[in-house]
Amino acid sequence: MEESQHIRYVPTRDFLAKIMSIDSGELDLIYDAVMQHKDKLYSGKCWQTFPQAEVQYEDLDIYPAFTETANAIAKVAREVVGEHEDQVREATWVHSHANVPQTHEKDAALTRPRCALAMASADASKAPSQKSNKVHWLQFVAAVEAKRDSDQKDKELISQLLACLGVMMVEQRVRRFALGLFLSNTQVSVWLQDRSGALGMDVPIDIHENPRDFIQVIAAFAILPAHRLGFDPTIKLAREPLPPIHIYRFTSQGPDGSSREECKTTNRIMQWVITTEHGDFMTLRTISLRTDMASGSGCIIWAVIRYEDRAVDPDVRKVFVLKQLWRSDGLVDEGAIHEHLKSASGDPDAQYIGDFEFHEVVKIGGEIDSTAGLIRRGLEPARVEAEERSMQVTSRAVARRRRRKMKAPVNRTRVRIVFGMLGCPIELFSSVRELVSLLLDCVRGHRFAYEHGVVHRDISAGNLLIALRGHDIPPSAHSEPQDVRGCLIDFDHAKRTRTVEERTIQYVVEDVRQLIDMDVFRVNTKELAEQVTDEVVSRAVHLVKHHYPNESRPYMITIDAVWYIEAALEYYKLSGRAPPPGNVYTPEALGWDGPLLCPPHAIGSTVQPIKESFYGTRPYISVKILHAPGEVSVPWKGYCSFRPSDVVHDAIHDMESFFWVLLSLCITHAGPGDERRNELTGELRDFANERQEQVNQLREVVDCLFEGDIATIASYKHHLFSKPQDFETKILCHIHPYFEALKPALCRWWNLLVLAYAFEGYEYHNIHALVIELLDDAARNLVSSAKCKEDSQNAVEKRVNFLRTITHAVAASQASRPSSPLPDINILETKKTPHQHSSPLSSPPQSPPAKRLKVGH
Repeated sequence: MEESQHIRYVPTRDFLAKIMSIDSGELDLIYDAVMQHKDKLYSGKCWQTFPQAEVQYEDLDIYPAFTETANAIAKVAREVVGEHEDQVREATWVHSHANVPQTHEKDAALTRPRCALAMASADASKAPSQKSNKVHWLQFVAAVEAKRDSDQKDKELISQLLACLGVMMVEQRVRRFALGLFLSNTQVSVWLQDRSGALGMDVPIDIHENPRDFIQVIAAFAILPAHRLGFDPTIKLAREPLPPIHIYRFTSQGPDGSSREECKTTNRIMQWVITTEHGDFMTLRTISLRTDMASGSGCIIWAVIRYEDRAVDPDVRKVFVLKQLWRSDGLVDEGAIHEHLKSASGDPDAQYIGDFEFHEVVKIGGEIDSTAGLIRRGLEPARVEAEERSMQVTSRAVARRRRRKMKAPVNRTRVRIVFGMLGCPIELFSSVRELVSLLLDCVRGHRFAYEHGVVHRDISAGNLLIALRGHDIPPSAHSEPQDVRGCLIDFDHAKRTRTVEERTIQYVVEDVRQLIDMDVFRVNTKELAEQVTDEVVSRAVHLVKHHYPNESRPYMITIDAVWYIEAALEYYKLSGRAPPPGNVYTPEALGWDGPLLCPPHAIGSTVQPIKESFYGTRPYISVKILHAPGEVSVPWKGYCSFRPSDVVHDAIHDMESFFWVLLSLCITHAGPGDERRNELTGELRDFANERQEQVNQLREVVDCLFEGDIATIASYKHHLFSKPQDFETKILCHIHPYFEALKPALCRWWNLLVLAYAFEGYEYHNIHALVIELLDDAARNLVSSAKCKEDSQNAVEKRVNFLRTITHAVAASQASRPSSPLPDINILETKKTPHQHSSPLSSPPQSPPAKRLKVGH
C-alpha cells in the first residue's frame, strides 16, 4: 500500500467519538426518527435498499442503495438538528461511476470515486437528469468506494479510496483534510486523509447489525460544522461584486448559487479572501504550489492585497506575499527565523532577505489547527496494524516486528507568513552584469543571516529573487540596470545556530621562526619563507593545530602548514589576481584575516549527529551533503588534503549551492529572460551531424548535474570533486557563448571550493568574503555590447509583464468572468516537494523543464 508508513488504524469506537462525534441527545432523536421513517428505511434488521448480508453483489448494485439510504438519513438529521451557517449547505450523496469528475489536474482522471457526497451546483438544478453524473472535484465533500467483487483484497480498495481522497486534497487546494467511506459487503469504515497521512477504523461497522453507528456516520456528514469535515472557515471565495462566500455555503440557485464554470476556473487564478489575525487579504494569483501530494507541507504562496484595497488602483496599492503551509513538528519556524533576523535589521545587508511583515499559527474557534490536535483529536493507533489484518498475518512475532518499524505520524501545524515584497525569479535576469549583481546581493543576504546565527540550507534558483524597489515599472522603461536587488527567500529549511561571534575560535599567535628555520620548510620550499609573512605561517599553524588537536610533533605540523600555504598561493595565482605589493602574501591578500569557527550545530540539540538531516533542492545540493561523512575526499592538485571533518551543514555548503545555481543558468540558458537553450529543447535530428555529438554531451552533462535522479547527481558531483581537473575539460566547455565572460569567475569559484574542501582552512570558514570578492571582480571585468542591450530590453519587458500579470489581476466576479482571462502562469516550486526522496529535498524540473517562476517574500 503506497505511503504505508503514513497509514494508521484507530479503534472504531474512538474514531466515532472523536471524528464523527454527535451530541448523544441529538443522535438519539435522529436514530428514533430514522427507525420510525414512513418509508421504513430500516426493517427486519436490515436496510431495505441494501442486498441481504449473504448475497454477493457488484459495486454497481451497492452505490444506488447506499446513496438512497444515506440521503434519507441526512435529510432526517438536518430536520432534527436544524441548519447552521457553519455547516455544508445542500450536499447530496451521488453515484457517478460512469463519469470521470471534471478536474484541473491532468492525472486526476486516472483516479475517480464511484460515489461521493457533493456540494450544490446551479447547473445541476437546471438539468436534474445530470445531477448525479456531472460533478467537479471541487464540489466533493467526501468520497465512497465499494468492494467490486468477492475476490478483491480489502487492501487494494482502501488504496483506491485513499487515492481519491488524495486527489480531493490536491484539487481543493485549501482543503484541510478529506473523509471517505469504504463499503465492503455489508460493512462500512470511515477514512481520514490529512497532511500527516491516513487514518481509518480498525474494525468496520456492520450497517445492518449496528444501524445506530451507521446513522451516526451519515448524520455527522450532514450536520457537523464544515471545519470538522475538512473545510477551512478562515478562507472564502472572492466573487466581486458580491461578498465573499465559503465554498461549502453555495446553493443550487439564488444569489449564492454556484456555477460549474466557476469550478473550472484554474486554481492559480481562483481568488480567495483569507482572514488572519492582522486583517483580511484577497489573493491576486497563486504563485507557487506544493500541493501535488495529499501528505506533506501543502505549501501555497499567493500574491495578496488587503481586502479593503481591492478597489484601489493596482499601480499604487501594496502587494504582499502570503505563504501558508503545514509545518512539521521538529522543523524550524520560518516566521520565528524572520522575526529574529528582523531584530538585527540595522545591518545594511538585511535588505537582501525577505521583507517580513508577520506570521501566525492558524486557529479555528480559538484552537490551533494541527493534524494531531484539531483534526485527529488525539487519536492513538490501534494495537493491531491494518496491513497485517488485511494480509491475515498470524505470527505475533512478525506483527511485533512490523509495528516496531512503523514510524509515529508526524504532527503538522498550519502556519502563515506574510511578506511585504514582490519580485520575480532570478531566471528573469536582464543581463550578465545584472545576474552577477543579483548573486552578489543574495550572497550578502546569506552572510547577514549566517552572521546572526541562521544557516539557510536550501539555496536554489527558486529561492533567489529579483526584488524590485517598487513593482510599478511601466513597460516602456527599458533602462539597464533597473532599480533591482537580489533577495534570498524561503528559510523553511533553515536552522538556528550560534552567531559567528559566538562560534569564533580564539586565535593565538604562534612563534613560527623556529618552524620556518626547520629543514622541511627550507628544503622543500626554498622561496616560501620570502613569499609570505610570519603572520601567514602563524595562521597556517593555527589551522593545523585546530584540525589535528592531538598532533604535537613540530615536524608534522610544519609539513601540513607548508602544504596548505603552497595550495593557497597556487589558488591565488590561478585566480588571475595581480600579485600583492613586493610579491609578499599577507593574510589579507589570501583571505586569511577572518577567524576559524566552531561547527554551526543547531541550537537546542543535546546530541550532535555525525551528519545532519538531508536538506536542499536536488540540482544544487552540496556534494558533502549528498554523501556520507568521509566519503568525499577532495584533493588539491597533487597535495595531500586534510582529513575531512564530520559534515555539519555550513556556509561553505550553501556557497557551493550558489555555484551550482550560476553554473546551471550558464549551461542551460541561452541568454537573459529565462531563455532556455534550443540544444536542450529541440529534436536531435534537427542539428547538423557534426553537432549532434556535442549536443548529446551537453544533454548528458545537464542530466548528470541538474536534471537526473538524486543518485546520478550525487555520483557525478563526487566524480568531479575527486578529479577537479575534469571541471574545465568536461563542464566549462559547455557554457553557452552568452555567458562566456563568466568562465574565469566560474573556474575561480570551482578552485575555491576545491581548496576549501581539501584543507577546511580559512577559505572554508570565511567563504562569504572570498565569493563576494570573486563576484565583484567578475562584475568589474564585464563589458556590454549592443546585442546584449537589446536582449536586456526584451528581458526587462518580460519581467514587467510577469509582474503586471500578478499586480493587475482582475477581481473575481461571480456574475461575470473576464472574456479574456489572465494567462495561467506555470509556476513550479522545486522544494520539499514531492521531490520526494525520503529526505526533505526538492525535485528538479524535467527536461525540458517548466519555468520555475516564483514570487518571494
